[in-house]
Amino acid sequence: MLHKKMKRQLTLTLFILLSFILKAQQNDTAFLILNKVATVYKHQFVHAFEGNEDTCLLELKKFNKNSDIIFHRTDMGCIGWNNTEERFFTYYNDQLQALEIRRDNLPYAKSLFEYDDLNDPIKIATHYSETNDTLVSVNEYYRNSKNRMDSTIARRKNNSGEQSQIKNVYRYDKRKNLVQEYTTDESGTPLSMVSYERLSDGKMKSKAITIYGDNPSFKQIYYEYDQNGRIFSTVDSQNRKQLFFYKKNGLLNNVLTYNGNGALEVEFLFNYTYHE
Repeated sequence: MLHKKMKRQLTLTLFILLSFILKAQQNDTAFLILNKVATVYKHQFVHAFEGNEDTCLLELKKFNKNSDIIFHRTDMGCIGWNNTEERFFTYYNDQLQALEIRRDNLPYAKSLFEYDDLNDPIKIATHYSETNDTLVSVNEYYRNSKNRMDSTIARRKNNSGEQSQIKNVYRYDKRKNLVQEYTTDESGTPLSMVSYERLSDGKMKSKAITIYGDNPSFKQIYYEYDQNGRIFSTVDSQNRKQLFFYKKNGLLNNVLTYNGNGALEVEFLFNYTYHE
């Protein structure tokens, strides 16, 4: 089985890889592109703290004129942790070439990317500053007869010679919508599964997330939409609810988060700057 240290290292490159694969199946950035957004400020206001009048800048994102994210800062102090994380993205010919992560203003990790002719990241080399270790992921992509991603295999090796393999399998419905992502390790042991239930127009009706292993968990999220086809509310299997409100230009204005008892706990407020 995979060494615990290497499992922690795999987390970063796994999510980097998944973000590339799923990018074509998401439409989150449509309004960012349409409005030429340069900066997104996400503030947090905790309603559960009686007498609280202060907001905290939880996230700051910056985008270039191509609407590619170039900087992402998260202040974990907003949620009770005494640290920050910053991510710096470098592009060349519209491809992500490097991702640098700093924690508490100190180097943590840096990933370098290589691509094939289909713009898939076939190699990701991540160096961890604190441990002076490098994790290299060599990735393979398999598409079905309709050129949709069928599965991916990531083979990883670190400085100590430890090796691992992670496989992702994707399933679609008759309307070409993604309905399942299934992840296993080198022995075929399941790591996670995400299932999507779709409405007739392809929008998400619900999403079920299952995590296997030493700390198994399950969560299902249900979605409702407004008359403009935007997410209006979500509620999960623990009865936690979110309500979404938008600006006239279609961008998020604020999100209200309620606990399982129906009490308003946290509000997220969004502000923006724009490219000319």
